[in-house]
Amino acid sequence: MPPAPQGPGPAPRVRPGWFNPVVAVVAVFALLAVVGLGVWAFRPVDLPPVAIQTPSPTGPSTPSAPPTSGPSATTPAPGSTDHPRELDRFYGQRVSWSPCGDSSNHQCAKVKVPVDYAKPAGDTFTLALRKAPATDPSKRIGSMLINPGGPGGSGVQYAQYAPFVFSKNLRAAYDIIGFDPRGIGQSDAVGCLTNRQMDLLFEDDPTPDTPAERQKLLADNDAITKSCATSGGERARHMSSTEVAKDMDIIRALVGDKKLNYYGVSYGTFLGALYADLFPKRVGRFVLDSAMSPNQTDLQQTQYDIQGFESSMDAFIAWCVKRDDCALGRDPKAAAGKIVDLLDRVDRQPLRTTKGGQTSIGEGWVGFAMFMCLYSNTSWPTLNRGLAQALDKGIGDILFTYASQVLERDATGNYADSTYLQAMIPVRCADWPRTPETPALEAEHRKLQAAHPLWARMTGELFDNCRTWPTPGRQPTGKTIGQGAPPILVIGNLRDPATPIGGTKQLAKDLASGVLVTSDNDGHGTYLSGNSCIDSVVDGYMVSGTVPKNGKAC
Repeated sequence: MPPAPQGPGPAPRVRPGWFNPVVAVVAVFALLAVVGLGVWAFRPVDLPPVAIQTPSPTGPSTPSAPPTSGPSATTPAPGSTDHPRELDRFYGQRVSWSPCGDSSNHQCAKVKVPVDYAKPAGDTFTLALRKAPATDPSKRIGSMLINPGGPGGSGVQYAQYAPFVFSKNLRAAYDIIGFDPRGIGQSDAVGCLTNRQMDLLFEDDPTPDTPAERQKLLADNDAITKSCATSGGERARHMSSTEVAKDMDIIRALVGDKKLNYYGVSYGTFLGALYADLFPKRVGRFVLDSAMSPNQTDLQQTQYDIQGFESSMDAFIAWCVKRDDCALGRDPKAAAGKIVDLLDRVDRQPLRTTKGGQTSIGEGWVGFAMFMCLYSNTSWPTLNRGLAQALDKGIGDILFTYASQVLERDATGNYADSTYLQAMIPVRCADWPRTPETPALEAEHRKLQAAHPLWARMTGELFDNCRTWPTPGRQPTGKTIGQGAPPILVIGNLRDPATPIGGTKQLAKDLASGVLVTSDNDGHGTYLSGNSCIDSVVDGYMVSGTVPKNGKAC
């Protein structure tokens, strides 16, 4: 299938070093713009579901802090000189906040960071920030930096909708600050793909049946990756998560905080883990929601992907077969086979559509739409209707419309500048190690495909799509992460298709001070997703500093 956002997603949601456009895109990015379509007309890829009724658990009162919820300018925090001298001009810059154009209650600003930290005197990125000031200055603790996932999600948009994604108690205690990571959104966006190239990621046959089909799939992806590197230039080669984590420390100092308080979801947990490893003594209160570990190996990621996908699909099927209108019938044992048959049929005969300037859609588009519908049980009815239309009529309008919304692709086939697809290749090629294609690995892949036929259709061909990227990927060290950091809260749903619970558990274990709390829930994104126990744990930790018991189950 074409790319899908990860929960890396998979962080990218594909095995490290391997790529499937559909799956890779799934693991990627939060699209808050959907709120404009109606509260979760479709679920943003890497964001917790919007909850209109936000729980507000009452915990012990928090120590008062100086009411600095909205100064027009901020200066570096005490201790902000703890950085290399060559970075003085970045850590020492003055931040001028002004009302955001769409809200006088929120403040926006721009800050500078070096494109290349090894050459800080060179070119710079301008990062966009948005602050939702603490609603009760008398209870203010400090700032909380947020990231909605991706790579490619806009933290500026995430902060814009703070009342929908963070509880009343948490918003009272923190200035919520979102930022668009370097090269993304309003932060000097690097657009390295054309509309046609992004479409092609989904149009090539993800499950090639012949050597010629496989050669075309790989050749197209190699050409797209090489083109992205060329058109994106030096900036595209400096969009790694390690560099974003360093940017986060500059933001911490500039907003006046000695330590960073942080909430990251999906890919945002990857950023949080890297920050904790780089700056363990500057970690404040961290919540890593729906997680993935920087230490995950290729085999571990594959195992997590299978578990996460199958548990989520099983939950959807269990819900569907109880309905009179279930597109898959009433027999749960036969339901998965019907989806396999549909994908095989679409491989031979694409679905008809009149949407988005297309006349038909193949396996890539169909698989991506289906996978994205598993992100939240609120999307299950859409998936059921889409399957019914495809199975009964051979039409893909519902599935294609849903996929287009996730990707921010309009009715004429134009992608929004903010689509996370633009960030997918530069970030994953910097963050994921190269995995050579060997006979042993190929044999293992085929074995897994045979044992998990539906997962195999949804995942498609796995391959290294960064072969033509000019710089090497990050190599996981396997070492303990964040030695010396205070307790870091790691949370996740038991049935998450994008960042499976196995990855969440691994990150909690890999962190020197990780504290795991699980939620018996479906979908991607744990906080404010309908489990009041988890919400109370997060608020109690962030607002009162109450650290839950490691391994707590909600």
